[in-house]
Amino acid sequence: WGFDGLVVSDWGAVDDPVAAVRAGLDLEMPSTGGASARTIASAVRAGELDEAVLDTAIARLLQLIERATPGLEAGGAMDDDAHHALARRAAADGTVLLRNDHDLLPIELEAGRIAVIGAFATQPRFQGAGSSKVNPTSVDAALDELRAALPAAVELAYAPGFGIDEPRADRGALRADAVAAATGADVVVCFLGLPPSFESEGFDRTSVELPAEQVEVLASVAAANPNVVVVLANGGMVAVSGWEHHARALVEGWLGGQAGAGGVVDVLVGAVNPSGRLAETIVRRLEDTPSFPNFPGEDRHVRYGEGLLVGYRHHDAVDGEVSYPFGHGLSYTTFEHRDLRASVARRPSGGWRGDVLVDVAVTVANTGDRAGKEIVQVYVEPLDRPVPGPVRELRAFAKVDLDPGATAALAFELTERDLARWARRAGRWVVDPGRYRIWVGASSRDLRAQADVAIDGPPVAGSLDRHSTVAEWLEHPVGHEVLMDALGRNPRGDLRPMLADPEQLRMLGSFPLPRLLTMMGAADDGGLVADLLAAAGGSGER
Repeated sequence: WGFDGLVVSDWGAVDDPVAAVRAGLDLEMPSTGGASARTIASAVRAGELDEAVLDTAIARLLQLIERATPGLEAGGAMDDDAHHALARRAAADGTVLLRNDHDLLPIELEAGRIAVIGAFATQPRFQGAGSSKVNPTSVDAALDELRAALPAAVELAYAPGFGIDEPRADRGALRADAVAAATGADVVVCFLGLPPSFESEGFDRTSVELPAEQVEVLASVAAANPNVVVVLANGGMVAVSGWEHHARALVEGWLGGQAGAGGVVDVLVGAVNPSGRLAETIVRRLEDTPSFPNFPGEDRHVRYGEGLLVGYRHHDAVDGEVSYPFGHGLSYTTFEHRDLRASVARRPSGGWRGDVLVDVAVTVANTGDRAGKEIVQVYVEPLDRPVPGPVRELRAFAKVDLDPGATAALAFELTERDLARWARRAGRWVVDPGRYRIWVGASSRDLRAQADVAIDGPPVAGSLDRHSTVAEWLEHPVGHEVLMDALGRNPRGDLRPMLADPEQLRMLGSFPLPRLLTMMGAADDGGLVADLLAAAGGSGER
């Protein structure tokens, strides 16, 4: 891969420092107070660890020090304001508008009253917990940013509604204050989210729900005023199916960094047209996640049973209902995808992804009355793949900024790796010949145009061994001929007609070949299968 850095352990993850260095570890963290160093030195003296391996690790550490040292002496002052402005733009671009019934957003009041509910409006949660914490130069608060963004004639009525870290003893009074603030307001903006105690490093979440106290406040506020906007602050996905009917607009702000609140407010008031898209599916409940049947396992053993069907791949494979699909995100304008074209190509890509196999072109148009950014997503669906797998997968995307009425022509190159699957028996990435459907759309469930291409090539054949099934032999380009020839010369009679019968083959195809030969009267002591494997280029062991 051309990696020229050093390998660092996870904190406290090294069990055997000698084996770790031998395997390529350069730096163990945190320090063991010299214990690991003494163990490694003893291993070198005893001849259990090649000193050259240790020298390589030390050289990488010294190289890192040499690279970092000039930065300590760099002059010039950092422009905190410019960095904060950049952070604000990034936060706004990453904000996802999930729902916007009755076009409640953006808020464009010239006068009136807005109720701001939720402790997160004044105590922003903008970063993760644990060792991911960093020191910000400044932190935006949503209430302050709303005051700065809205006209002076717009009154803001704030009520915390709930405590962030734990239920408050005065929760009833807090909820009553929130209802009072919401009553009669033109718009209610509820800032909800997950406390740091709900998600951090070192432990796994056991729920995807918001704290019950927050949901209770939301329900009470919505009963007093239906014009509710919910803004979420959370690092991982939260389920919304149990309460989103209380909100006409739903904004996912994530943990947006020190300027996250400012970026979200820019979206709320229309200074920025939202263009964020979901990088994960929002499921209706925890039980809908693909890992639910296997996690957390038992007896300290976790089984990762999803295989390739992770995230949207699972939900599409089972056609499962979700709250919001992978790639979803609304805008204050509308976009149209048209004139999709896909054609087969064969040219070098100049990279590790292999040759370019398919050229994709599509036109995107801003059909609304606001400037905005659209993310065009390209999914590939193999129509003739011989093994189970995801229905379709995201293989390319592009973000384009368009004025009202403007269009843009986008082009994508799909490479061998984009169309490939890992063939376990062959031990390599392969591109199956056959038809591939190219989709473009605005999410994994909002697919707006399609085009089919056909990739030529020989069938992909895995290696054969003594455990290979009859079906695998018959699908193998060489094994098929070898097997059928041997069955035709069977001393007890021609056995080929049995495998020519589709019903018989359907039943017998999953048998390992030696078992079938025995059942069909062609008793085998191992010699026949060995001869067949030799002729077909297979091996005796899997």
